[in-house]
Amino acid sequence: MQKRGGDFNEAFNSYTNAIAVDPTYVEAYMERALLLEQMGRYQESKADKAKATDLNPYAEVYYDQRARLYLLESKYKGPINELAEVIDRSPYGSYLPDLKGIAELDENEYGGEIEGLDLVLRLNPGDTISILERALIYSLAGAYDLAKADIDSAMELAPFHFLVHDVKGLFHWHFDEKEAAYLSFDKAVNLNSAYPMGYFNRSLADRSKDDFKTAMSDLNKAIALKKDYAAAYYNRGILKNETGDPEGALEDYQKAMDIDPDFYEAILNHGFTKGILGSFADCKADFDRAIRENPDDPVGYNLRGNIETFFGKYLEAIRDYDQAILLDPDYADAYYNRGVTSILGYQGISGCDDLRKARRMGSEQAAEVIPYFCGGIK
Repeated sequence: MQKRGGDFNEAFNSYTNAIAVDPTYVEAYMERALLLEQMGRYQESKADKAKATDLNPYAEVYYDQRARLYLLESKYKGPINELAEVIDRSPYGSYLPDLKGIAELDENEYGGEIEGLDLVLRLNPGDTISILERALIYSLAGAYDLAKADIDSAMELAPFHFLVHDVKGLFHWHFDEKEAAYLSFDKAVNLNSAYPMGYFNRSLADRSKDDFKTAMSDLNKAIALKKDYAAAYYNRGILKNETGDPEGALEDYQKAMDIDPDFYEAILNHGFTKGILGSFADCKADFDRAIRENPDDPVGYNLRGNIETFFGKYLEAIRDYDQAILLDPDYADAYYNRGVTSILGYQGISGCDDLRKARRMGSEQAAEVIPYFCGGIK
């Protein structure tokens, strides 16, 4: 049940009194930080978190696992590394390549599509849109040298076409060339200020530079230009969560779901944000819905396990992590989360076994917490 004002004040006073008695009481600082976050007092929450971390370098790991759970899997919808999804959710029109068609291609269809575009370009070598379509398909197929050659060719043919710069930005983004990507997205927007996906893409580059204000402005512009831009609402929701506005995030996730009822990530993040705001029943309903619609996706079970851990329902959480691992035996995050949850539920031996498995799979989080949680467990 979500805490009301009196409950908050009583709990706050209890933690404050505990700290007054023992100024080194790490858990009291962490629990008060969580409480302050639920109360919307984010700066004070950060100060308590910092104090806990000063007292114990591993306190932040514990705090984040219990209180925030890292917003795991709350990833921005972004350019080319998730290109099929990005294109599928993007605004497209007659002046763009057949983005939706490209997004829906199966891997075994790439060759035939490229052959068709080769024929078009033999007949009309200056067809910039067809060159860009081929570049996108090459990128999806992993033929990056050929994609780059097509992008360079399109740039020579149409240096002032906004879409050429946008696709070039997608290519830079894929190779983690964030500043080059930003410059390309910025050029695309300057050439066509009515292009919503340009603002959407530039917002990602803004965010990569921790420029939250400009990222928010760009997403607002994208949404103003395209009212049913589900991915823009979704990304803006994540940004609002990151900047301490979970209520606003909840509204944006809901708008994304209203536009696209099957928007899986929006459903998950809608549920997760309800959990941050203290409503277990409401948030679990979202996770249950997402899992019903995607029963073979381990991410949903992992996230539902996180929210169950958040509310101290360790046995239910472990069952969900079990299912996530059954579906994906190499899911390091699920092993990590099951390990920490087991330890919180006083099952230290099995929990440390899971943490070591996660570490062997490359989990840096597991490597960090093992000395703290498992130092005395063989």
